[in-house]
Amino acid sequence: MEFFIRRDSLEPVLKMQLVLDGRHDFQTFHTEVANSSVYFSMRDVETGVLKIASKSGGIVAKTPTSPNAPTEYYIYYQWTASDVKREGRYEGQFMIQFHNTGSELVAPIREDLFINISNTFTKTTC
Repeated sequence: MEFFIRRDSLEPVLKMQLVLDGRHDFQTFHTEVANSSVYFSMRDVETGVLKIASKSGGIVAKTPTSPNAPTEYYIYYQWTASDVKREGRYEGQFMIQFHNTGSELVAPIREDLFINISNTFTKTTC
């Protein structure tokens, strides 16, 4: 997955959909998600140096468009000014700690998450 953001911009928020994996029924999954913590890390692809190390993220449920629609969950990370200060290509990773079971889930599972921070076209003054 490729994510693009401009240097010095705090939006868009980085978000990924959590997919029910088939190993849990809906109620179990909902309970686990409600009792969990999310952390986000990001490392520079070229140097391997961590830019962000286990900073707090979050989980949010999407507002259903139909009363019969299943609940969709998204994990997200809200950027800070220091996170997007430097241009480059980074690999990102979410870790979800489920408090009820003590288990952890690292996401994404199927494909890597790459964050591309590009040059901004507006003039900044500091």
